[in-house]
Amino acid sequence: MSADLATLVSNSLRTLLSETMLRADKQAAYIINQGEPGLVDTLKFLSAKKASTSPRAGGKPIVSHANHVLYGLDIVNRAMRGDQTAFAHADWNVAWKLVQVSDSEWAELIDKLERTANDVIDIVTTNQQWDEISFTGCFASAGHAAYHLGAIRQMLRDLERAE
Repeated sequence: MSADLATLVSNSLRTLLSETMLRADKQAAYIINQGEPGLVDTLKFLSAKKASTSPRAGGKPIVSHANHVLYGLDIVNRAMRGDQTAFAHADWNVAWKLVQVSDSEWAELIDKLERTANDVIDIVTTNQQWDEISFTGCFASAGHAAYHLGAIRQMLRDLERAE
C-alpha cells in the first residue's frame, strides 16, 4: 500500500472511530449527526441502574451491549499491537453475560471502553502497515460501534416510555 493510501486509510479510520465511539465532529459527520455523542459519550450520562435494566422481557440491557463492544474493541486493539492470537480464542458469548453492574463497575466499564477506544484511535492514526485483516477489522469496528449506538438509543427510548 502506498504511503498516501495508508495515510488516507488511517485518517478515515480515525474519523469514523472517533465519531462512533466518542462524538461526531461539529462540522462534518459520516455516520451519526454532526456534534452528536458517540457510544462512550452516550453511556457516560446513564446510571448503572438504567444501564442494567432490560427494556423488554428477555432482552439484554445496555450494559451487555457496552461490554460486547468493549470486548470486540479490546481484541482489535491487541491485534493491532501485534498479538497474533487476539482473535484465535474469541468467545463472543462471554461478552454478553454481563447484565448488571454497580455504580463503580459501570464507571469502570465506561472508563475502560473510552481508554480502549482512544488506544485504537491512536494506533490507527499512526499505522502505515495495513493488511486485509487489520484494515477490515478496524472499519468493521466503526460500523459495529454505530450499530450498538443505534440499538442503545432505541433502548433508551423504550426505557423512557416504560417509566
